[in-house]
Amino acid sequence: MASEASVRNLVKKAKGRDPEAFGLLYDEYVDQIFRYIYYKVGNFTEAQDLTGQTFLKSFENIDSYEMRDVAFSSWLYRIAHNLVVDFFRRESKRENVPIEEQPPTPSNRGNPVETVLADLESERLYKAMGKLTHNQREVLVLKFIDNLSNNQVAEIMGISVGAVKSTQKRGLLSLNRILSNSSGSDFLERP
Repeated sequence: MASEASVRNLVKKAKGRDPEAFGLLYDEYVDQIFRYIYYKVGNFTEAQDLTGQTFLKSFENIDSYEMRDVAFSSWLYRIAHNLVVDFFRRESKRENVPIEEQPPTPSNRGNPVETVLADLESERLYKAMGKLTHNQREVLVLKFIDNLSNNQVAEIMGISVGAVKSTQKRGLLSLNRILSNSSGSDFLERP
């Protein structure tokens, strides 16, 4: 992860329309933004598209980014968040049949049995996360998958740090209850 000073330097260059600097910012944050969007929309192709839109919007609007106000990563997450909200608004107006996709799976660890068990556990967690409220899922993804601080999560979601903490607590309790009430194979078979 790049230091805050190097990110600031890259942002200054990107504001001057340096494509290489923006490319380095893209490389630094694309995986985090994709993961965040994927866990929100649950569709690999849509997540790729929305990630691309996030970086296109950020490139087009980089002049409006003020370094003293929020961290660059928080600014990107906010753009991604707004695009996801727009996506769900459009989806709610369109009638379609969802195509179930597997969430990204961990890389091979050598032992095929361990890999299969880890993949099943990942799928189980992914499905359990889908049963949480929108805000609970967002807080847990930002906190535990993207490793952001409470302040960063509050900034991205536009809520107080206290609201982040209480949403996190309720989300973890709900997730624990969902996972405790389900057996591995039975849980995977539920719609």
